[in-house]
Amino acid sequence: MSMPTATGRAGMEWQLVKGITCMLLALMLAPICMVLVISFTSGDTLQFPPPALSLRWYQEVWTMLVGPDAGIARLRESLLVSLEIAALTSLVCVLAGVPASYALERYRFAGKTLIEELIGLPVVFPAVVLGIALLVLVSASGLESGIFQIVVAHSIVGLPFLMRNCMTAMRGIDPMLEEAAKTLGASPPRVFWEIVLPLASGGIASGAILVFILSFNEFTLSYFLYSVDVFPLSIWLFQQANTSFSPAVFAVSSLIVVVNVAAVLVVDAVIGSRGSAA
Repeated sequence: MSMPTATGRAGMEWQLVKGITCMLLALMLAPICMVLVISFTSGDTLQFPPPALSLRWYQEVWTMLVGPDAGIARLRESLLVSLEIAALTSLVCVLAGVPASYALERYRFAGKTLIEELIGLPVVFPAVVLGIALLVLVSASGLESGIFQIVVAHSIVGLPFLMRNCMTAMRGIDPMLEEAAKTLGASPPRVFWEIVLPLASGGIASGAILVFILSFNEFTLSYFLYSVDVFPLSIWLFQQANTSFSPAVFAVSSLIVVVNVAAVLVVDAVIGSRGSAA
């Protein structure tokens, strides 16, 4: 009986890695593909596989967005609310996260390690518990601030993701560039504005887009903090899925997936072009 050669073992290991990778990709993409396929069904129910393919439910979504009953459907309203929440959340995270990332990356002070660990705490904290805690705080304070209470909740979760991107980008900037600028008479704010920000802009942009996507799709925190007047798209999808079982929900979800993937590709293209230029 002949023993497998080194080349044969390497080939088997490569085939094993390739098989596991394909299996993981299939597990990740299967639910998304199923949603995309069902969104094109011609039937009235969530049936898989669909009896025939049609754009019927995309036309239904368009009618809900711009038709005469758009106000009753509330799809356009919830979409605008989610876009507003996601944009404000990204803005808050950038304004708070960029200076904080620079301070943690460039300065040494007591408690720095503890602060870094605390910033990442919301990522591992159960979203349900965080949502209940924020709901209790809002109710106890009596300060129901509409859309801003959801923005604050999303910012708590999104800030660690933005700061990780910013800190990684700032870590790649040579401190000698900043020292050289200071030696030539530039003030610290000017060094930050003209040296650090341009060189870290790729990480900041990717972090902001990531926070935008996370906030736009976030459901758990929104579920505890939404109101009749502040009705995010994730809550609209949840209520529609519970009450109507309409394939229109899958059509809306498919459009969201396409927009999210396009946003990620745009970020990759921007960062890639900056990297190539550098």
